[in-house]
Amino acid sequence: MTAMYTLREGGAYDRFIMMEEAFLERNCEVHCLSLTPIQIKHPYYHNHVTSFPFGIKGGWVARLTVLFLFPLYSLLIGWREKIDLFVAFGSLYAFMLAIPKWMLKRPMVTLIRGDFAFGLKMQKSSKYFPLFNKFIEYLGLIFSDHIITNNTAIQNQIIRIIGRRKQVEIELLMNNIPSIPHFKPEDVLQTRAQFEIPLDSKVLVTAGVINKGKNIEILIKCLPKIEINNLFLLIIGDGSTKADFRYQDYLKKLTDSLDLGKRVIFTGWLKKEELWKIFQSADLFVLLSISEGMPNVILEALGVDLPCLGSNIPGVNDILQYEELLFDPLDEEAIVQKIRQIFSSSVLFEKIKILCQERKKVFIFDWKEKVSQIVVRQIRS
Repeated sequence: MTAMYTLREGGAYDRFIMMEEAFLERNCEVHCLSLTPIQIKHPYYHNHVTSFPFGIKGGWVARLTVLFLFPLYSLLIGWREKIDLFVAFGSLYAFMLAIPKWMLKRPMVTLIRGDFAFGLKMQKSSKYFPLFNKFIEYLGLIFSDHIITNNTAIQNQIIRIIGRRKQVEIELLMNNIPSIPHFKPEDVLQTRAQFEIPLDSKVLVTAGVINKGKNIEILIKCLPKIEINNLFLLIIGDGSTKADFRYQDYLKKLTDSLDLGKRVIFTGWLKKEELWKIFQSADLFVLLSISEGMPNVILEALGVDLPCLGSNIPGVNDILQYEELLFDPLDEEAIVQKIRQIFSSSVLFEKIKILCQERKKVFIFDWKEKVSQIVVRQIRS
């Protein structure tokens, strides 16, 4: 059994669905408690969609309501359906599943995808909320019997936090590159024409849920300093909270103030096929995030052989590794110099491509098979 408060499109959403599908492909019966219907059709899949009491729809009241009601619902479903194993997709869900796991005496596997409290920090929440989140995360980890992380920094952090207090296996399973179809050469022409980008132009692209943690304003500020007149920037994605949309409005105003209106293009959220076509049509992918778990978007860019640069932070450096592909996300001058050098030197550009192709090979594996093996092993042990 697993649980999901809400599903937002993006890397975490894709990975959660992949996890569910992995269990179903091994003929496991899966029960998922959620507020939003999950679009999976399978005879062994049971989506228990709950509703808020008293017409509560959103905000902190809704989140706190979920925090206290989900454990009760999970206990009822777990007891009624004779659940063998709880799977938490994050430390918050591990906390919510801890009560039914403890009362029903069932094992729990927790997948840790990144820093849960980071979004609160970026939104400048009250200092008490991050502390409350850390307390919840700690309890969720303590109740877990097996923890799967997707980057080495988080794995080491969890080992430091609970490794000496509890005998628990903490395993590293990085994300993989999904299967991406081959596109026709004419798709490049159509994609550039769609966004009115000349064929002789250079195209930077970044993608993801647009929030302050993505640090996109730095990339926009760097664009005129790179001093390449035919350099375009495509920003793919959308926000998911009011704070995100305010940040997105700020980015658009910043673009106008720098007179970059025609060279910076906000595409909004795109389907995977459209995203991959843009990647194939671009020259360089750049991610300036301040914090990440393990960004699927970089792996997808590598999957279409698009050269990548990224922040030297946990998760991103697990993927790109080479110093030539990494930078300090707050150092505008270093970012400007790196992008300018790549586009001004064909030798350096080819080197970047070769390094990215080497890293691509590491992440071509069957993630579904690996995660299902780990989880099913807990049922049998």
